[in-house]
Amino acid sequence: MFNPFRKNHYSENIIIQVDDTERRIIVRALADLRDKQRMEHKNYDFLDSLIVKVCDAEISNPQKDCITR
Repeated sequence: MFNPFRKNHYSENIIIQVDDTERRIIVRALADLRDKQRMEHKNYDFLDSLIVKVCDAEISNPQKDCITR
C-alpha cells in the first residue's frame, strides 16, 4: 500500500522562504486541518509533527542570504 507520508531514501528536503505573517498562516491552516481530522476521528499525528517543524524552522537573515554581483 502506498503511504505518501512515509520517508524513504528518495526523500529530499525542500526549502521555502516565507515571512512571519505567511508562517503564521501556514501554522493556522495546519492547526485547522488537524482539528478537522480530530473531529472526524481520523489520524492527525503527521499534522502535529508538521506544525512543530514549521514552528521550529530556522530563521535566516534575508540580507545574508542574498547574492550580490
